Amino acid sequence: MDSATPQNFVELWLLYIKGLQKLAQLWAELLPQSLDTSRMASGDSSTLFEPIDFYWNIYEKTVGSFLQSPTLGYTREFNHLLLGSFNSWIEFYKASFEYQLVLLNVWAKAFDELMRELATSEEKSRTIQNWRQFLQVWSSLFDRVFAETFRSQATVEIQGKFLNAALTYRLHQQQLMEVFLKMNDLPTRSEVDEVHRSIYEMRKEIKSLKKAVAESQSKELG
Repeated sequence: MDSATPQNFVELWLLYIKGLQKLAQLWAELLPQSLDTSRMASGDSSTLFEPIDFYWNIYEKTVGSFLQSPTLGYTREFNHLLLGSFNSWIEFYKASFEYQLVLLNVWAKAFDELMRELATSEEKSRTIQNWRQFLQVWSSLFDRVFAETFRSQATVEIQGKFLNAALTYRLHQQQLMEVFLKMNDLPTRSEVDEVHRSIYEMRKEIKSLKKAVAESQSKELG
């Protein structure tokens, strides 16, 4: 065994202990800030995103900084891809949660508009008579709120961030799987794709040769 290996393990263990201490300290400092319910009760929608930022700050200052440290040993390529894949997974679910909050906000606004519309109709003696009328009003209000929300620049940026994070996570996942399959002497996706491509090209060549042979035979018979 390499003489530097025990020292590396000691350094990793000390880094782990230090990270746990820092994590506990951050929870003690930041948790009270995330529990500000007064602004949420006043209708400030930005408070919905603050828990995300709270947990993300803790992650970046503890686990995130650990994941940026250099990997060790002969499996460092696999470990590097594994940590990169985990980081892209965190980014993907963070972006996904933000996008789901946008959709939740659309439903909440549409429901609020529906309640106001029903109250206004009641005051003007234009009550809804059946479920079909109710669904027409609900659908119209939801479509309007949805269109207004997704025309905003902020929502477009959140949606774009979500799609980019999903593609990046998928790419890291595929790269990690390629390395894992190679380590276990299994065919990778790129190798299988290459085989399929070769078979397809061979079929085209065989088809072309058969056609040329048939034309040559027809000329000889003619």
